[in-house]
Amino acid sequence: MHYLGIDIGGTSIKAGLVDENGRVLETRRAITITDDLNSFISTLAELVREFQKTTPIDGIGLGVPGLRSSRTHVVETAPNIRCLQHVNLEEALSNQVHIRTVSENDANVAAYAEFVCGAGIGIQQMVHLTLGTGVGSGLILNGSLFTGASGYAGEFGHTVISASPRRQNTGRLCACGNRGCVEMFVSATGIVMTAEEMMRDAPDSALHDVEWPLTSEKIYLAAAKGDATAQEVFRQTGWYLGIACANLINLLNLEAIVIGGGVIAAGDLLMKSTKQSAELHAFPAPFADCQIVQSKLWPDAGMIGAAMIARDR
Repeated sequence: MHYLGIDIGGTSIKAGLVDENGRVLETRRAITITDDLNSFISTLAELVREFQKTTPIDGIGLGVPGLRSSRTHVVETAPNIRCLQHVNLEEALSNQVHIRTVSENDANVAAYAEFVCGAGIGIQQMVHLTLGTGVGSGLILNGSLFTGASGYAGEFGHTVISASPRRQNTGRLCACGNRGCVEMFVSATGIVMTAEEMMRDAPDSALHDVEWPLTSEKIYLAAAKGDATAQEVFRQTGWYLGIACANLINLLNLEAIVIGGGVIAAGDLLMKSTKQSAELHAFPAPFADCQIVQSKLWPDAGMIGAAMIARDR
């Protein structure tokens, strides 16, 4: 049997033909149309039909970057794809292609992928963090994807780890409207913010010679070449990520935290300080129970997870 996993992003859509064991057989891409629902649905339908030319599809899974109601299956909000707001996307697509279609939050499908065929195989208590432009998170609790009362659980990137009771209008402002969110310290966006702050006190850093706009990838390349300031940016990022992991460990007594997304390309430069910080801030006993590891399926976790949810749901 074959399933189509579609990972919907703010700029592009990745679709993968996946077998029942989670193996990606073929992939295609399309540009995301964010302001016209009919054009957006037409893009998805055309992707599906291209795959159908060669292979029968038994189900379609959609990973959606927004809040999806588990009660109504409606996407209540999708900040980067406004045309999807208040839309039952699975119904809209299935009406076009006449194939059973299911949808789920994009971070949740990535977590599900790692759980069923990635770094989380055999693990019953797990959190998957996706570090990209923002921070996505999915929770596997007691061997099942946990989505909360209405399907909106798992927005860990918008929990606050830095706040001042006396200076309420200071700190890094998040797109959600709060200040001091996890996302503002451990995402690609947060890495750039940290670098810009550190550069003010490091006039000799090679980062001043980097072509603008500054990106997390450019900062990593400078770090890999030995720039001390760029290396410290990733150590500090890992430090905050470790605090976030410790909060999860203390709250949920996890077996694993799996970290994916583009930021993990930094490897040990990020992960070493992450583990050190988590060990310092978590209770020793639950920390000993929890491994902090990198994703085995990135960058295909979204496609695979969407397909596996189509298989299992």
